[in-house]
Amino acid sequence: MKMNLTHISKKSKTIAATAFVLGVAAVSAGTFNASTAFADTTNTMSPEANRTAHITNLVNALAQKFNLNSTEVKTVVDTVMASEKASVQANHDKNLADRLAKAVTAGKITQAQSALITAKVQETKAFMESMKNKTDAERKAAMTTFKTNIQTWATANNIPKEFIGMGGMKGMKGMGGKGHGKFGDNK
Repeated sequence: MKMNLTHISKKSKTIAATAFVLGVAAVSAGTFNASTAFADTTNTMSPEANRTAHITNLVNALAQKFNLNSTEVKTVVDTVMASEKASVQANHDKNLADRLAKAVTAGKITQAQSALITAKVQETKAFMESMKNKTDAERKAAMTTFKTNIQTWATANNIPKEFIGMGGMKGMKGMGGKGHGKFGDNK
């Protein structure tokens, strides 16, 4: 769905996009002083709700600071975020496919195992998406079960341990994977 943003001035789009990117980078790096623009939402919400609250507060702070319409700023922010997310996902998918192809060529896994890993990565993405609005206790219990299921799946399909942490299965470090999307990389 393409949005018509012609009614928003180029200056407003530029200010909102630049400030948003800088704000997200600062928040991600933990260098932004939360007391200046964000309400204190620590440990009272799910990570997804917390992230949404931070973005809403950032949008409102930008709109107020630059005397912009907060709805227009939110539209620009949502558009930029959706575009960035799609770009990152496409790059991630390509890198995953490349790493799997190299592993097949090197004889580390079979083409069938590559297909299984690709399917499991997609399943893991859906699982992680379902975790967004769960409480910490619910997430912990679900992750414990999920990790056990991944181990069982890997054993049943003779998937080498170095491939368990691949792609969307990052964070499975305790199961022999490299974690953080670095599987197949022996560094």
